[in-house]
Amino acid sequence: MSIPTLHTSSSHAAADDYVAPSRTVHLVRMAGLLGGPLLAVLVYFIMPDNAADIAAQGLSDDKLSTMNLDGLPIVAAVAILMGIWWMTEAIPLAATALIPMVVFPALQVDSFSGTAGPYASDTIYLFMGGFILALAMQRWNLHRRIALTVVNMVGTKPRQLVAGFMIATGFLSMWVSNTATAVMMLPIGMSVLQLVSQLEGSRQADSEDLPADAESVSGTARDATKGGVVAAIVQKGKDASETISKQTQLYHSKFAISLMLGIAYSASIGSLGTIIGTPPNSLLVAYLKENHDISIGFGQWMLVGVPLAVTFLAIGWFLLTYVLFPPEISEIPGGKKLIRSELKKLGPMGSGELLVGILFVAAAILWVFLPFFLKFFGIQIKGIDTIIGMGISLLLFIIPADPKRGVRLMNWESMKDLPWDIILLFGGGLALSGQFSHTGLSNWVGHSVEQLRTLPIIVILFAITALVLALTELTSNTATAAAFLPIIGGVAIGLGYGDMNILLFVIPAALAATCAFMLPVATPPNAIAYGSGYVRIVDMIKAGFWFNVVGIFLVMGTVLALAVPIFGLALTPSV
Repeated sequence: MSIPTLHTSSSHAAADDYVAPSRTVHLVRMAGLLGGPLLAVLVYFIMPDNAADIAAQGLSDDKLSTMNLDGLPIVAAVAILMGIWWMTEAIPLAATALIPMVVFPALQVDSFSGTAGPYASDTIYLFMGGFILALAMQRWNLHRRIALTVVNMVGTKPRQLVAGFMIATGFLSMWVSNTATAVMMLPIGMSVLQLVSQLEGSRQADSEDLPADAESVSGTARDATKGGVVAAIVQKGKDASETISKQTQLYHSKFAISLMLGIAYSASIGSLGTIIGTPPNSLLVAYLKENHDISIGFGQWMLVGVPLAVTFLAIGWFLLTYVLFPPEISEIPGGKKLIRSELKKLGPMGSGELLVGILFVAAAILWVFLPFFLKFFGIQIKGIDTIIGMGISLLLFIIPADPKRGVRLMNWESMKDLPWDIILLFGGGLALSGQFSHTGLSNWVGHSVEQLRTLPIIVILFAITALVLALTELTSNTATAAAFLPIIGGVAIGLGYGDMNILLFVIPAALAATCAFMLPVATPPNAIAYGSGYVRIVDMIKAGFWFNVVGIFLVMGTVLALAVPIFGLALTPSV
C-alpha cells in the first residue's frame, strides 16, 4: 500500500481524494468508537474475582513467576476494545494495533520492551521479505508475463480461459498480495470481455488497446489500496461502469460473471498455499512461535496449503463454469490473438525481469527444500525462512539490472508500496496475544470451556471454521485472525488439546479467515470484481454461498487429512 502524498499547494487537494463513507458505515464506525470503550470497561468490572486463581490452575511456580495474573482483567478489556474497533473499523486498523504499546506499559501489565517485542517478530520480517520480492516482480512486470503465459498455454475457449485466469491468479497470489494480483489480472480479463462484447454487437474492435473500462477499474483499485478503503473501490467502480455503459453495452453474461468471480475468488484461494500468501497465514505462524514455541516451516505449510488451494481452485472452476454460470458461447474468435498481442507488448524478457525471475525461483526452492536439507544434516538455524526472505530482498537492492545506468533490481522508491499498515496490524495482534499468555487469560478462557470436552472434534472444528468464515465476510481477514487466534488457542488448551495439538483449532481458524466470497466488502478482490460492472450483488451472493460451503468442508478435510499426519496431531484430548 502506498504512503499518502502530502499536497501543500492546496488545502483542498487531500480532501478531493477522500471518499466519504456511506451513512451506514459512518454509523457503524461511530457505534464502535463509542461502544468499544464502554464494553471494555464493563468487561473489566464483571470479570470474576477468582479469574486469576482459575488461570493459575495447573501451572508450575516457575511459570507463574514469569506471569502477571493481576493484569488479566486489563488484557480482557483491551481485547474487547481492540476486537470491536477492528470489526467496526472505528479508527484505522493499524492505529488500533498501537493500543497495546500504550496501554499495557502504562498500566504495568508488562514492560514497554516486553510489549513492543512482537512488533518485530521474525515472521513479520518473513512477510516483509516476501512482499519486497513481490514488489520487484511488479516493478519489472514479471507477474504480468507469468499470468499471460499461463492463460495463453491453457487455451482461449470460455471454460479454458476461466481456468487459465484462475490458475494464473491463484499462483501469483501465493507470492503477491491478493489485491495487487486482482488489480493486475482484472484488466486482462476485462479486455477479453470487451472483445466478446464488441463481437456480439458486430462492432469493429481494436484488440491492441486496453479498453477504457479495464483501465478505469485498475486505476480505481490502485487508488483505493492507498487508504485500504474497500468502499472506494466499489463506489469508483460503479462510477466507472456507469461511464462505460454510455459508451458501449456491458456484456452481461454467465461467461463474464464466471470470469470476473473466478479472478476474484482465486486471488483469495491461491493465497492459502503459502505462509506469505495472506496475512492470516503469517499471523498464525507468528502467534504459534511467539506464544507456544511452535515453529511451522515454509515447506511444511505448503504441504498443507498447496493441496488445499489446488483442490479449491479445481472445485471452484467446476462450480463457476458448469453449475452456476456455464458460458453461453463455445468459442471466442480472436481471443488467442488478444492474449498474444498483450504478450507481444511486453517485448522480450529484459535483464531485470530475468534476474528477478531467477531470484524468485531461488527463493521458492530455498523456502521449500533448505529446512529439510538442514534437518537431514542435523543443522539448526532458527528463523531460516526469514533469513532466506530477507537475504533475497537484500540481493534485490544489490544486483544491478543495468550496470551502465546504475539501475538495480529494487530501489527504495518502490518500498513505499510495502503494506506498512498490515505490518503494524500484525504487531498489534501478536502483542495482544502475547499478553493473553503473559497474564493467564488464555488459561482462564480454556478452563471456562472445559465442559465442551464431550463434543466430537468434528463438531468443534465445524463451529470454529463456520464462525470465523462468517465474521470475515464483514470484517478484515487479518483483524479477524488477530482477534480470534488467541481466544481459539485458549479454547484448545482448555479442551485438552495442548502443545502441538493446538494446531487442530488454530489452522482452520486462520484458513477460514481468508475464505470470504459472498460480499463485495469481504475482500478487496471481491470489491474490484463488483466494481467492474460485470457482477451483480445477487451473482456474488449466489456463488459466494456455495464457495463458503465448499470452503468450510475443504478446510476441515485438509486439517484432518493432511495437517494431522504432517504435524503428528492427536484427535482426542489429553487427560
